[in-house]
Amino acid sequence: MTRNLNLLKVENGLVYYTNEDNDYILKAPARVLVNKGLVVFFNKEDRDLIHALDPITKFDIKWYSFLTALYLVSLLIAIPMSPHSVEIFGTWQPAGILIFPLSFLVLDTINATLRYEYAKTTTYFGAGMCALASGFIALTFFVFDIKSPYKEVFEPLIFLYLINTLCILSADQANNYLFRKLSMTLYKAPIWLRSVVSSTIGQAFYTIIWIGLFFNSATSMTLIEKIADNYLFKVGYAVALIPILYILVLIYNSLKAWKQQDSSELDSQSNYA
Repeated sequence: MTRNLNLLKVENGLVYYTNEDNDYILKAPARVLVNKGLVVFFNKEDRDLIHALDPITKFDIKWYSFLTALYLVSLLIAIPMSPHSVEIFGTWQPAGILIFPLSFLVLDTINATLRYEYAKTTTYFGAGMCALASGFIALTFFVFDIKSPYKEVFEPLIFLYLINTLCILSADQANNYLFRKLSMTLYKAPIWLRSVVSSTIGQAFYTIIWIGLFFNSATSMTLIEKIADNYLFKVGYAVALIPILYILVLIYNSLKAWKQQDSSELDSQSNYA
């Protein structure tokens, strides 16, 4: 695909544009150009115009707040549980394994329904939350003489949250970046393909960094086995969550259309009055 697109005109809510050689004329709603990532191929002035045609609404803010809250909650629950192991399908997995993959599902939903910038901001929220939690717990232990059992519960979280800060900034953001890139290069591909590819690579980053730093930085067969078992389970889980991703996208599109229809009816009644 060409790296440059030229905006011709905006008419009836549609954006008309050409490639850089003006070989053909295309048209699409502003939201399609934004969601598919094609908006980045326009110059800044045209990008601002396209974004203005698809402004963030109150419904979008509520939707984004809900998904971001779900993302942060999944991290808050899964991270403290992760040092404890449970047996699943003959492999030993972190206890938070059934909750943690939800964070990637949420990011893919944000990427699919809103914009890359919002998914990126959500990862920054997650990384900032983990960094602040690590720092505040460390500060509390530095100021106060806290004894067991509180010390046994909370002190390991200092290092654990710090590791996950690094994981989120690298793995989660890699997931967002790849989803966006795939949306641009494979914009006709289904959502599930973009989700599986981005999650597969993002989970690889997260698994290697987290298990490598938390258990042992030295390479060993046991460590490699832990990484492989954890990674394969998360990839399989991510694939199993694809129907949930489609349901969330369907819910967003349905509610969005209903809100827009309701708003149009109110405007018509107002004009009639």
